[in-house]
Amino acid sequence: MAVSRFDPSHSVKFDLGRGSVHLEGAGPRLLVPPDALVELCKHAGTESLADFGRKLGTEVGLRITAHWGDSGQNIGVEGFVEHLGGNLALLGFGSLSLERWGKALVFVIEGSPLGSAGDALLGAVLEGALQRCMGRDGRAVLLGRDADHVRFLMAGTTGAEKVRGWLAEGKTWGDAIARLHEGSAG
Repeated sequence: MAVSRFDPSHSVKFDLGRGSVHLEGAGPRLLVPPDALVELCKHAGTESLADFGRKLGTEVGLRITAHWGDSGQNIGVEGFVEHLGGNLALLGFGSLSLERWGKALVFVIEGSPLGSAGDALLGAVLEGALQRCMGRDGRAVLLGRDADHVRFLMAGTTGAEKVRGWLAEGKTWGDAIARLHEGSAG
C-alpha cells in the first residue's frame, strides 16, 4: 500500500484583516510563543497538562482521519507517522520520525522549541492523536532526550508502567525495551 504523502499546501490561512489564523478543516488558531507555552506547562498540574495535550492530540487526530476517512485504522503505521508528523510540524512542535525496536514503536521528535519542559505535553499530544486515529489508549513513555531530540515509546498502560519502573531503576531505555519484548514473548 502506497503511503499518501502529507501535503501542507493551503493548510494555514492568515486573514490579517480579521486578525485570524485558520488551519484547513479546523476553526481559528492562535500563534503562541514557545516560552509562554513552556511557562504554562511548568505551572499546570500533571492531570491538567495531560488533558490539554491529549485535546491537542485529538485535534491532530481529527485532521488525520478527515484526510483518511472516518477510521484512521486503515492508515498503517507509515501513513500515520507521515500525517502525524506533518500536523505536528504545522503546529510548530518539531519534526517527527519513527524508530522500530522489534515490536516497539519509538517516536522521535526533533527540533521542538519547547525543550525538556515541554516533554510531558508532547507525550500527551502523541497519546491523544493515537487514541483518536487508531482507537487505542496508548501511553507515551519518555525514554530520553538530548539537545535536539526526544524519544517516546508508545505502549499500553501495563507495558508503559513496566518500562517506567525499569527506567526508574536505572536501566537504559534499550534494555527496558528488550525486557518488554522478553515479557511479551512468553
